[in-house]
Amino acid sequence: MATSTPVVDTRQGKLQGLLEDDLHVFRGIPFAAPPVGDLRFRAPRPPEPWDGVRQTNEIGYGSMQMFVPGLELLGAWEMPVDEDCLTLNIWTPGLDDAKRPVMFWIHGGGFAGGSGATPIYDGQHLARRGDVVVVTINYRLGALGFLYNQAFTDADDPQTGNYGMRDQVAALEWVRDHISQFGGDPNNVTIFGESAGGMSVGVLLGAAEAEGLFHKAIPQSGAGHHSLPTDIAEEVCRRYCAILEVNPDDAASLRGIPAQDMLDAQGAMQADPETSTLTGRYLMPFSPVVEQSFLETLPIEAVRNGRSKDVDLLCGTIEDEWTLLAAIQGVNEMDEAGARGALAVTSGDADTAGSLYEHYRDARTARGAGSDPLTVFDSVMTDYVFRIPSDRLLDAHSALGGSGKTYAYLFNQQSPAMGGRLRAPHAIDIPFVFGTGDQMRPFIGDDPQTDQLSGFVMDAWINFARSGNPSTQALPGWPEYRADQRYTMVLGPDVKTVREDREAEREVWTADLLE
Repeated sequence: MATSTPVVDTRQGKLQGLLEDDLHVFRGIPFAAPPVGDLRFRAPRPPEPWDGVRQTNEIGYGSMQMFVPGLELLGAWEMPVDEDCLTLNIWTPGLDDAKRPVMFWIHGGGFAGGSGATPIYDGQHLARRGDVVVVTINYRLGALGFLYNQAFTDADDPQTGNYGMRDQVAALEWVRDHISQFGGDPNNVTIFGESAGGMSVGVLLGAAEAEGLFHKAIPQSGAGHHSLPTDIAEEVCRRYCAILEVNPDDAASLRGIPAQDMLDAQGAMQADPETSTLTGRYLMPFSPVVEQSFLETLPIEAVRNGRSKDVDLLCGTIEDEWTLLAAIQGVNEMDEAGARGALAVTSGDADTAGSLYEHYRDARTARGAGSDPLTVFDSVMTDYVFRIPSDRLLDAHSALGGSGKTYAYLFNQQSPAMGGRLRAPHAIDIPFVFGTGDQMRPFIGDDPQTDQLSGFVMDAWINFARSGNPSTQALPGWPEYRADQRYTMVLGPDVKTVREDREAEREVWTADLLE
């Protein structure tokens, strides 16, 4: 039963949430001013102060986005969206000075969808189980969050692009300034996120503006490779503005176009096959941009150069990430020619695509794994987008010699969805981390083993947030990762530690092939 919770003072004004059983819950807290009108395509500004007590009992609007068919499998839901979306949510066991670890969640969705208020990210189970403070956030998505255009710069905003990433930094700054009033410790903040949220964690690890705002990081199915170079981002902007029939240099007009029209143009652009040809290697047309200011270089390079060397890192992927993403796109069968052609879009040329296809087909055949064209395609894409970037982030971080510890995991929990065709798919880790499996039973199954594994995973993430070490009574002796001793905890029906996994596939990924 929910009742009113005590009033909390912030720099902008007083907040009151709800007491839901033993947790204080605050929803829809503004951490920045609405990015509308003249504040569209600008770095986030502090919210305006308010008089009286602001009730924070309802979730805020999600960022402008299109609903993606197929995500019902993940318990996704349609939500009200608006350009005024920069809010966060807090679950805390107490409004006291206990200095609890803070777990700061960044949602996924391809930098084009999602919300921190999605029910599968309900923070109550983590907060109760670990006596931690859980924060989930929204940030600007798609063109409104990542359009790169020098016309938007001026004396007040000398940088362009990465508005969604700057929103994440603004939310972290809000947590630094206020979380102690919510029972949290601003000096023990763990950022964690999945997919685009995991990639966001990777970007924050490499961004100077984020230094000091977090102390531990868990990129789930995301690392530090897939950011747009400026020349590609500039071409994306030109094509996007052509759809809108507006001059890219006309910043005032771009700030005045209705948000729904902006979203419709984004949809039209993403549906254009030429967009895939332009951005295929970089995955998404609207995503973080290496623009020599917020992001000086690829995040992986910044980490290799020593940034975040004192941040504890727990990083990993899922065994068959791409099966879900292919299924959502309606790709449920594929012949060899189709697989080679699809890989050419990502790799950039037919010869490289052919070499990858043949190498993976032969390696999988040699060890008795599935080697039909769709399985080979899924396997290559899993490694290109997720596994190899994760491995390289782990390699880079573990070699820095800083105080930050490095740990690795691999999820291989199988999904019963689609007759088992997905195997261990992208996003299956989410309900295990948040303890929200009841909302995703068709995706994860209802075997008692799933709930046991969720307990293991929640405790590992909580322990890591508390101490920088994911070891628990159930997962004792989780060894640190090193490039020459790649200890990885396998999380699934058979929990165990391994040092090598699919080495035949791994060896083909030279630096030139990925970066």
